[in-house]
Amino acid sequence: MTAEIKILKKAAFKDITLVVGLPGTAYIGKLSVDYLVQQLKAEPIAEVYSKHFPPYVIIKEDGTVELLRNELHRFKGKDGHEIVFLTGNSQALSPEGQYDLANIILDWAQKHGIKRVISVAALVTEKPFDTPLVYFTATSPSVFEEMKKLDLKSLDQGIIGGENGLIIGLAKKRDIEGICLLAETHGYQTSQGEYVTDAKAAKAALNVLNRMLSLKVNMEPMDKQAEQMDELLVKMGEIERRVRQEMEQSTKKPSYVT
Repeated sequence: MTAEIKILKKAAFKDITLVVGLPGTAYIGKLSVDYLVQQLKAEPIAEVYSKHFPPYVIIKEDGTVELLRNELHRFKGKDGHEIVFLTGNSQALSPEGQYDLANIILDWAQKHGIKRVISVAALVTEKPFDTPLVYFTATSPSVFEEMKKLDLKSLDQGIIGGENGLIIGLAKKRDIEGICLLAETHGYQTSQGEYVTDAKAAKAALNVLNRMLSLKVNMEPMDKQAEQMDELLVKMGEIERRVRQEMEQSTKKPSYVT
C-alpha cells in the first residue's frame, strides 16, 4: 500500500462536492481552500498519508513532529449541501504517487456519494494585469456551459500539472463532473527559487468559489494578505534593482588617464 486514509470521524454523506486545493505554483489552491476551511470552521474527518510524500517530518511549535499529509474537512451548508475540502502540506513527488493519491481520494469520495470535483490551480502568465482573472476548464460540455454563465474565461489549450489538475481528469474517467479554476499569477519566486504565496490570485479564486458554492465568508483577512503581498513585491523589486545596479557597476572596466 502506497497511500492510506486515516478516518478521524465516521459520517454519512449525500451529494458531496469535493473542493481540492493542494500546494502548487504560488500556493493559490492551498491558500484559497485553507482559507475556506478556517472561515467555515470545516470539521476534520480524515487524514491521507503516502510514501510518495517527501521523506521528512515537520516540527511543530509545541516541539512534536508530524508526517506530511493531506486532509479532508467537512462542511454542511444551511441548504443541506455537503462540501468536503481536500488540502494538505504536500503533493506526491512522483507521477505514480500523484495518480495513487488522486485515485484513493476519489475511491473514498465515490463511496460517499460524490457528485462533483472542483479544483483550484495557477495559470502562470507574463502578461501584465492589475486584478488576476480566473479561467476554467471542465470535464463535459454541459458543465462547461454552466460555467460560462459565471462570465469566466475558458481555456482551449495547455496542461494542468500536479494533483490539482490530475484529479479532474481521473474524475472524468469515473463519470464524475469536474471543474478546474485557474487564477492568473506571475509566479514570483525568491532568490532561492521558492514561490511567493500569491494572495491576490487566491482571493480571485475564492470569489469564484463563493459564487459557485453559495458561500458567505469574511474576506477581510484575505484582503489584508493581498495588500501585504503587494508591499512584499515592491520590496522584492527594489532589492532586485539594487542587485542589478551593483552588478553593473562591478563589471564596468576601470578607465585610466595617461
